Amino acid sequence: ELQNGRLAMLAFAGMAAQYVVTGRAVGVDTRELEKLEMMVGSAMLPDADPIRGYVLTVLGMVLAGDGLRRLMAPETSQGGNSIAAKAINPFRLCYGVQDPQVPLPAGVVAGQHGQRLELTEAQILQFEQDGVIMIKGACKEWVDFLRAITDFQIENPHIWSLIGRASGLYDYIQRNMWMTNNGFRDFLYYSPLGHCLAQVGRTEEIRVSTDMLLVNPNKGFGWHQDNQNGPIGFPDAMRWWCAMDRCGEKDYGAPEYLLGSHRNQSVSDDAVFVKLEDGDLSAFPNSTKFLPEPGDLIIWNARTIHRILAPPEQSWDEGVSRRALGGTVAKGGTNYFNKGGASGISDLAGHTQKNGEKLNSAYFPRIYPSVVPEEAELRVENKLVGRSPKKIVDLGVTLASNAGKYISFTKVVGKKD
Repeated sequence: ELQNGRLAMLAFAGMAAQYVVTGRAVGVDTRELEKLEMMVGSAMLPDADPIRGYVLTVLGMVLAGDGLRRLMAPETSQGGNSIAAKAINPFRLCYGVQDPQVPLPAGVVAGQHGQRLELTEAQILQFEQDGVIMIKGACKEWVDFLRAITDFQIENPHIWSLIGRASGLYDYIQRNMWMTNNGFRDFLYYSPLGHCLAQVGRTEEIRVSTDMLLVNPNKGFGWHQDNQNGPIGFPDAMRWWCAMDRCGEKDYGAPEYLLGSHRNQSVSDDAVFVKLEDGDLSAFPNSTKFLPEPGDLIIWNARTIHRILAPPEQSWDEGVSRRALGGTVAKGGTNYFNKGGASGISDLAGHTQKNGEKLNSAYFPRIYPSVVPEEAELRVENKLVGRSPKKIVDLGVTLASNAGKYISFTKVVGKKD
């Protein structure tokens, strides 16, 4: 995502072009977009509305062409995979809220509290010691549901998936699925995910900070700590990852974690990629070798160092899938914390929370101990602004002005260490 920060501007240009052509904004507050168009137009473009529209449209086409060029580059297209082709199909692009209309698992009823799954004290202590735990079969009864809504999503790609898809890092990748797909929202609401997270985090409340659908990693990531956790600090953040397919057999597809590394004292909060020989990381020589089965749930401390390996050919064989849903949640009592810089990639929604305020908004919905009816209603009524034009522009400016800071990212994508 850092490598392709400029794609935030692609998204805005495409959004503006769509609005110029159809008069309909893509997943944003129309009034806010009109203000932004006036601001950009008065500063950069001719006064005549038709000319302004043509300029915005051409800009969108140029940027989109750059993304497609990289999609078709040899290093990201070896082998080929129909999932990747479907995910970029311009004739199936969707916007707004999608409803796959897949029935909930047997026994699950819309509107109920999230399911409960009791963990042992030994499991919780293991998480605290290692910084990561895999809970076998935690979401097993949700596997068919998750696969069906994921396949629907790939067949009907959302416009916001293009931001990540054009990088070629995954065959399909999209953030904040709960906002745009009712199926993923229902999984967060009704599955045992919230209860599992609350127990290992020893907290009475769990709120969603951000989530992400990840299908077939093509390039992998070297050893790193997560920093796209949304607008919350590390002490308040917990990461999770639910497998829909078996993976890890050939050492790729499944995350690998450096056990105990969440206790390191040398990796700064703003660091991403690390070298295991630096600082005190050598004090943590052991790593996991998880082989997740469908429905297994991995939970880890946001500071735990980990990596993921991709196929050597940087492409998945036809008929092979590694589908997963993951994300970050906030513990009870978490305060909103805008860290600035590239961290804004995971905080582009149209909320108005300020630094220091308690994270208490429909944009960060509570999923444990129960869903807040007023928050859920705003989502049902489609009153949430998934992407703020102002935040997208601010992010583009920030990334452009700090481009040198993110150069190292391109040196570790696809690396093994």
